[in-house]
Amino acid sequence: MNRLHLLGATAVLAAASIGPSSAQPAGNPEHWTAVSIDSLKRKDAWRRTSPNAFAQVRLDMNGDGLQDEAALVVDRIRHRSGLRVCLAAKDPSAPADCRILAEHEIEDAYDIMALDVRAPGCHDYNALNDRADVDGRVCSRTQALDYFRFASSSSFFLYDPKTDRFNRYWDSD
Repeated sequence: MNRLHLLGATAVLAAASIGPSSAQPAGNPEHWTAVSIDSLKRKDAWRRTSPNAFAQVRLDMNGDGLQDEAALVVDRIRHRSGLRVCLAAKDPSAPADCRILAEHEIEDAYDIMALDVRAPGCHDYNALNDRADVDGRVCSRTQALDYFRFASSSSFFLYDPKTDRFNRYWDSD
């Protein structure tokens, strides 16, 4: 198998092992609750280096100048975990536009996952959403949401205003 096929297969396997890479909303975001930052900090020393235990971040994902929120979440019946992004509304009385971007069929997948913010700019990637687009590069004027396992797999999300979707870019397996 040549390097191109090997990298493509690796990206697909990574997507399958971490969970759905679909950037569409999964389930009702209101049925999910943020994970406990304090419990995460008690479990892992690396999480204590972040004030929010790498479980919550604020960033401007859609370029409107407002701070959006991203958080590791668990569903109310505690069967699934995931990543919720809430785009801030311009009208302070309007609700935020919340979406579940990554959903895992196991409740405690959030234990190993983390969030951070990437600066605007250009980023290399190995796969886009469910497609293996090896050796791609994407540039953005907005911040990206980094979604990763400590010392392991990594992906990031960018908001696409044309499609009103979040694209998931894999940059490691």
